[in-house]
Amino acid sequence: MSELSRRRFLYLSGGAAATAAGVGTWATLLRDQSEKGLLVPSTTTLDAIPSTSSTTSSTSIPTSPENPVLVIVQMAGGNDGLNTLVPLDGVYYDARPTLGLPDSSLISLTGRTDFGLHPSLAPLSEFWDNEMLKIIAGSGIPEQGRSHFAATDAWASGRTDKEETGWIGRWLDATEGSTPNPLRGIALGGGASILTGNSSISTVINSPSKFRLATPPGTDSESIVLAFLNTASPLSNEPALAAAQSAIPNSLDALGIIDSAKSENSSDPYEEESFSSLLETAAGLIDMNLDTQVIVVSVPGFDTHSDQLVQQQNLLIDFATGVSNFWNRIESDGHADRVLLMSTSEFGRRVTENGSGGTDHGTASVQFLIGSGKGLYGNFDLKNLVDGDLPITVDTRSVYATALDWLGGPSDEILGNSYSRLF
Repeated sequence: MSELSRRRFLYLSGGAAATAAGVGTWATLLRDQSEKGLLVPSTTTLDAIPSTSSTTSSTSIPTSPENPVLVIVQMAGGNDGLNTLVPLDGVYYDARPTLGLPDSSLISLTGRTDFGLHPSLAPLSEFWDNEMLKIIAGSGIPEQGRSHFAATDAWASGRTDKEETGWIGRWLDATEGSTPNPLRGIALGGGASILTGNSSISTVINSPSKFRLATPPGTDSESIVLAFLNTASPLSNEPALAAAQSAIPNSLDALGIIDSAKSENSSDPYEEESFSSLLETAAGLIDMNLDTQVIVVSVPGFDTHSDQLVQQQNLLIDFATGVSNFWNRIESDGHADRVLLMSTSEFGRRVTENGSGGTDHGTASVQFLIGSGKGLYGNFDLKNLVDGDLPITVDTRSVYATALDWLGGPSDEILGNSYSRLF
């Protein structure tokens, strides 16, 4: 990990808050939020410690709503766009004699006769029918490469040169207020590189379900925690010791936030994180009004070189269920009008299936935008492949520019160029 990453992220993973620059910021921020009545009291925290075809959008999205939030859902590993948004084209079935999904199994999109959704994505059809889903076919970044590392770097930075900052990180830098807020940008499960900035501090929570203070078996957890708290003041004159002292109450405050926000259905600390659990945590964070503006949710597993039919089916079920539950929650909480959800994946897959029941690294794929308005942008041009790959018909930085406009900009300055908007 680079010095930049160590310096600019507040990592909250196995149970302790640890950062060279962020401990004091967390303390001030959380104390302020507590005084506003937005955090769970510390006694509650202590109790929890033991455990090119296009359709014009019919409803335009406002340039920037009040208190906008962007949720980026990352399908890490390279999602196969062709089996996500299936073209009703004979070339598709010729290239995929065993992986091709039959027309009869697909989820239809009202008004479209050229594409159908993977059968696991049935919940997304409701967003389409309710004028809330935009689909970008053939999205990618030119010259991004087929390597996970190169493609992920390109998608995270919005550039194909060796840029260390992420496109959201640069936006956080440009819009940071006088008092740094490490909760403006939060990554759940991964995706931290998108938030990497030069000056702003973001928060990375690798696993909300595992985020707890662990104490030895058979011990009185509350007594141990109280003993640690008793050592937290007065602060030592030694900087290293003072930082260690501060980490205890700060970690407890952080636990209060995450314990309040995470899914009530994910109490098993050994359970793998999923779109459903992470998006439930994201919805909880939005409802806590912590001035969070960007949340990145990342789940791996989309690198389907073999056994793709079963693997992708399960992942897309989780994705669609998680997104649907997330949206129901934020609608119930009254936040839906200010949230835009965007899916990403570092690349798509090759058009032709391989000999192992899977697909190999490709280029163009598909993205979803869920908010206000619907449309289908770009295309899967199966008759004009580029070295066996789908050609890129929409530069994903157009999607980024649209999302940055949603956040209130700046947009072109952050991306280093001007890209067409989707709406």
